[in-house]
Amino acid sequence: MESNYLQIVRSVYNGISQRQTAKLHGVSRSTVAILVRYAQSQGWLNSQDLNELTNLDFEPAMQRKTGLGENRDESYELPDYEYVHAELAKQHVTLTLLWEEYVEECIQNGNRYYMETQFRRYYHKYAKTEKATIRLHHKPGIAVQLDWAGSKIAYYDEDEGELCEASLFVAVLPCSQLIYAEVFRNEKLPSWIAAHINCFKYFGGVPKTLVPDNLKTGVNKAIFYEPELNRTYQEMAEYYGTVILPTRARKPKDKAAVENSVKIASHRILGKLRNKTFHNFFDLHESVGKALEEINSAPLTGRSVSRWNAFNGEEKDFLLTLPPEPFLLSEWSEAKVQPNCHVSYRGCFYSVPFEYLGESMDIRATDRTVEIFYHHQRVASHKRSWGNNRYITVNDHMPPGKLFFVDWDQERFLSWAEKIGRSCKKVIQGVLDKAVIEQQAYRSCFGILGLKDKYSSTRLEAACAYLLEVGSSPTYSQIKRILEREEDLVARENESNQITKPKGFSRGADYFGKK
Repeated sequence: MESNYLQIVRSVYNGISQRQTAKLHGVSRSTVAILVRYAQSQGWLNSQDLNELTNLDFEPAMQRKTGLGENRDESYELPDYEYVHAELAKQHVTLTLLWEEYVEECIQNGNRYYMETQFRRYYHKYAKTEKATIRLHHKPGIAVQLDWAGSKIAYYDEDEGELCEASLFVAVLPCSQLIYAEVFRNEKLPSWIAAHINCFKYFGGVPKTLVPDNLKTGVNKAIFYEPELNRTYQEMAEYYGTVILPTRARKPKDKAAVENSVKIASHRILGKLRNKTFHNFFDLHESVGKALEEINSAPLTGRSVSRWNAFNGEEKDFLLTLPPEPFLLSEWSEAKVQPNCHVSYRGCFYSVPFEYLGESMDIRATDRTVEIFYHHQRVASHKRSWGNNRYITVNDHMPPGKLFFVDWDQERFLSWAEKIGRSCKKVIQGVLDKAVIEQQAYRSCFGILGLKDKYSSTRLEAACAYLLEVGSSPTYSQIKRILEREEDLVARENESNQITKPKGFSRGADYFGKK
């Protein structure tokens, strides 16, 4: 029996709840909701507006409900596909779950219902006709899939004067199918991070998860259950509030979507530009950008909407908000605190509190700062230096009563060595003379002279004397090794034995017959 759509709307306008109206007329609540929304969209806002209408005026609403516009068996209750589409955007909601709820509601109201296959088919047709996206497998804003394209693009590097190859980065939002692509000179970590930053800026937001392939630039170890992520990559993800979910090794289905998107980008971009000559990298970069916009602005296959239409209409609002400032690229490394209370990074030296002498530290460096961590706790922070062999020192980091050698010169080191002994002075002079740049030798000098605190000035002098005697190169490591092995003590003992031992034969007076 055909439902009286007009009377259903009139009942709601007269103050009867949608739930009660559905029971009275033997229809689902979703049908009532569709009819009321349609009436409101047409400007029919009260009972008086309905006086000149007929049941036929509401037929478009029910046709839109399936997106079919075709004759159907009225004995089956039509699902509210507008509601279905909206619910599919939510996490943990599946089309199967929505079908089960639809069936339950139909049973409660005594209505016939479609089987799941038909339910899905009608939804697919509805979404294809009425909506930009079809949410059968992908929810908006949940994930972005990322990878380097397998093929590269040649360009001429004017600075190097040679032909080079650029790598293509590709990112895809599975729901709207919006693509981001950009070329880079290499596939190293800074390029990988920059690609993500530019990608998020292009989208105007951040997907909740990042799904990269098990790349060396982003994943240190592709462990099956717990992949070890690159520290900088992890830090970037945390900054944007997203999560990294690398595809699992030996799981080709995990990679299918991103690989397909990479294939599309490769065909549309790399293929399109294959016969073009690029005289510099910037020309190539611009050409890739233009090709990308053509892809995203063109209608999707079999659809009237473009990738941009689908993204702006149904996915953009589900992305995480961008932070006020983009992520500042950092580099992590490890270094041991040297005897001078400094760690070395990129040719410069940064002070660390003396309590951490000899400890292994984590160094986080950006273009602006160098931060030093011990067991995940920051113990020092410095403005980054871009010079060579420079020392950036906080005086409070130095041990009490000790002067730091960056304030010293050759004369002061030699004066200190002379107080220990002549051999020590010769060793220090040798270290200074060997250095191409004098300041490069200061660490070694400070380290050698500092050994007196552990082994005494006497032993240090003896070690220097022994080193000079055997003719080895004067270095901190050599002196330290002699002291650790106690070679200086052995040498002194041997020297003492030689001094006290009688030379030649001592025959005495009796031997010569003297009395």
